[in-house]
Amino acid sequence: MSAKTDYPPMSVFVITLNEEAHLDEVLESVRGVDEIVIIDSGSTDRTLEIAAQHGARVVHNDWPGYAKQKEFGIAQCTHNWILNLDGDEVMPEGGLQMIRERIAVGDVNGIWIHHDDIFMGQSLRKARHHKYRRVYRKDKCHMNTSVLVHEHIEVEPPLAYLPIYLKHYGYDTAHGYMDKLNTYSLLKAKQREQQGRHCSLPRLLLIFPLMFLKFYLGRQMIWSGWRGFIKANIDAFHFFLTEAKLYEMAYRRKQAEQKKK
Repeated sequence: MSAKTDYPPMSVFVITLNEEAHLDEVLESVRGVDEIVIIDSGSTDRTLEIAAQHGARVVHNDWPGYAKQKEFGIAQCTHNWILNLDGDEVMPEGGLQMIRERIAVGDVNGIWIHHDDIFMGQSLRKARHHKYRRVYRKDKCHMNTSVLVHEHIEVEPPLAYLPIYLKHYGYDTAHGYMDKLNTYSLLKAKQREQQGRHCSLPRLLLIFPLMFLKFYLGRQMIWSGWRGFIKANIDAFHFFLTEAKLYEMAYRRKQAEQKKK
């Protein structure tokens, strides 16, 4: 690791819509970064006030979809190195410094980090988590805007990994998480249909138990007690709901065609 202290300047951008619950903690966790950009799509709570308190530059953009909003956010950043956070993701203490030291080495175009999901008020840290590309060079990345949900950034290699776990509040309550997954499953079903991937009856039958086992045992949510059992069921239901909505789309089309005859 390089001993450099002259770190490349970095922009942090955050996509917001009524994020007052956690935004102060989010922005405080990146205090000292060179630039904070808030991409807001019409908040009516204290989101913009909190952003101003942290010296953030606020840019309004009507909601165009997840991927396109993040593509817009990247374009608004003035520095080449970018850290993307959601309005419910908090950088752990020391995390920003770890990132600065790693990019100062100058041998990577992006960095993988993790989520530490908060569920029912406590961490699911014992579970296995996906890696996310949240730190990257603006001139070496590309957002795939063809996807409707679960957007991801493409970054030219090489990439590095850092053991940083963002504290993620987005799935904290079962009610709020189910609301999100209801929206996500519809977008995912529409996306799959656009790609020509229609409902599979064997998949409809088997997807829930298989995905439950994947999350509960494979992702090791078993180590989080009953909270892990509940979350594994909710995660598995998300996949079942996607298949159910695909089936409904096909069923309604068939019914409409029969009425025309």
